[in-house]
Amino acid sequence: MKSVLISIQPYYVFLIIARLMGWNIPQDKTVEVRKDFPKDSAWNKVTHIYCSKSKKSFNKIPKEYQPLMAKMLGKVVGGFVCDKVEPLYIPVSNSATPPDKESVEKAICLSLGELKEYAADKMFLFGWHVSDLKTYDKPKELGEFTKPCPFPSEDCTDCPHMDWDYDTESDEEDSFCNNRITRPPQSWMYIEEISNYGI
Repeated sequence: MKSVLISIQPYYVFLIIARLMGWNIPQDKTVEVRKDFPKDSAWNKVTHIYCSKSKKSFNKIPKEYQPLMAKMLGKVVGGFVCDKVEPLYIPVSNSATPPDKESVEKAICLSLGELKEYAADKMFLFGWHVSDLKTYDKPKELGEFTKPCPFPSEDCTDCPHMDWDYDTESDEEDSFCNNRITRPPQSWMYIEEISNYGI
């Protein structure tokens, strides 16, 4: 099985986790919008949230919450189960609006105009529904996650992504996977399933 790592701007991370954190704000973002979605049947629906370092987005967060959110920048802050992905129709004409415009905008926390700008020439976007949201007690570093191994094996002994260091003092071999993630995804990426992700 695989999980997903999704990169989200700080303001939208704030809107997603605010209710869970007990912050009293008028918006509650329950759908994340993307131009595509995971289609691999091995996806376990778990989606880890990487909080990007966008200053412009961060500055939209109310000042009283900025010190707390600053600790999450550039970190994996938690995750959710994506229990549903649904297509969102983006009308080409300004006069045409989807029948559920108000409920869509409320769940996504984006206006129809912002959705059109993001969609560019696409007629459909995809709404990833957020359920079973959890945050980590301490945000995680990107390097704590790995890409799916293209050479899966039982014990990783023969995996080309394993680096082996021999400790002469203890006469033991130590290993680490060099398939670790060093850069956040532009949108989203598959990662190795984590058995203790807490979601």
